[in-house]
Amino acid sequence: MRDRVAEVRALLDSRVNIDAAPLISELERLRERARDRLESRPELRQLLICLGMLEYRRGDRLKARGLLIDGLGVDPGAADPNQLVRDHYFLAGVASDLRNFQLAAEHYAKAAQCSAAATDFDVNQRLGIRERQAFALHEAGRFMDAYEVNRSLLEEGEGRFGADDPRLGTVIVNTAQNLYGLRRLAEAESYLQRALVSAQAGGEIEREQDFLYQLAVLAAEQGKVTAARGYLAERVTRLERGGAAPLREAARRCLEDFDLQRSRSKAPT
Repeated sequence: MRDRVAEVRALLDSRVNIDAAPLISELERLRERARDRLESRPELRQLLICLGMLEYRRGDRLKARGLLIDGLGVDPGAADPNQLVRDHYFLAGVASDLRNFQLAAEHYAKAAQCSAAATDFDVNQRLGIRERQAFALHEAGRFMDAYEVNRSLLEEGEGRFGADDPRLGTVIVNTAQNLYGLRRLAEAESYLQRALVSAQAGGEIEREQDFLYQLAVLAAEQGKVTAARGYLAERVTRLERGGAAPLREAARRCLEDFDLQRSRSKAPT
């Protein structure tokens, strides 16, 4: 049994095209044999994980999630940390597909923890796992936990790559979103300003106009009307220098709507 389970797992990890139905039937029979045999617990764990992977391939994410949870709940014993990373990461991805972000965050965290002892993952991959963990935490409404993970990520990234490295862009934006969720608007604005500078340095005009719009929204929510209009006007100016026509038109309309609403709010009643 052990050799066959290892063979199936290697086949699934290779991501080659396979006929899932007969393989599921075979693994179900092996699972029945392994269920009540203490010495077969490692094989039972792998059988459940393999069945979860196969059900995911067949499009049954709910069944896949249940099988993967059951499999990862079996004591792994002296498991390979590289495999543990992949298993927890896979379940986290399935949970994210199902918008079960609490479960996703839990298993991204376990994948990140296991990656410290894994040899198959470089620094960027380890940071990427934690970035996904923070995203899942945010989507689960755990803004402070997400912020703490992102702050740790940012500090490590700055130490490794430098504060201006473009690889930090996503973490900077995500940190701003965490702070917005916590209603710490002034701090969120400062992170978005930093993201804006990075986008401008890289000539990323679409990201730049998006950050300018977000900054306008943040400024308006803080009652900084002049600053909000300034961001919207800058957005129009920069898009006129080379943005796509639909973006230019949308930015102009947005500024016009802002001015119209301001004039109406000032009009005597």
